Amino acid sequence: MNIKEATKKWVGEWNAIPTSAVEILINHDVENCNDSYQITVENESQCGFPVAWGTMWTFGESLDEEWAENNADILNDCGIVAYYTESLGVVFGIDGAGYDFYEQHWIPLYKARGLRWHTQN
Repeated sequence: MNIKEATKKWVGEWNAIPTSAVEILINHDVENCNDSYQITVENESQCGFPVAWGTMWTFGESLDEEWAENNADILNDCGIVAYYTESLGVVFGIDGAGYDFYEQHWIPLYKARGLRWHTQN
């Protein structure tokens, strides 16, 4: 399995959530003083919630979520916008379109996460 195939396998374990639902949940949490906040740094091009595919994700495994909570700077470096909510835990997305997300975001995240499911690059 090459690195792109391994990354696709990992991404396939994630849970897809409509961005509009995440936005409603976070706004509800903020209004009701529940824990909900952005864990990555906003960049200048970002305006509101991530727009790619109208989708955000949560990890399929709690170990990935725990790693993400402790490595927000790496998520940020991979171009990922991430939030923490009491209800969902870490939820994340990408604010971009028109390019290969695997090459620009998911493979760098796979590598940074330290996964080694691939046998060839």
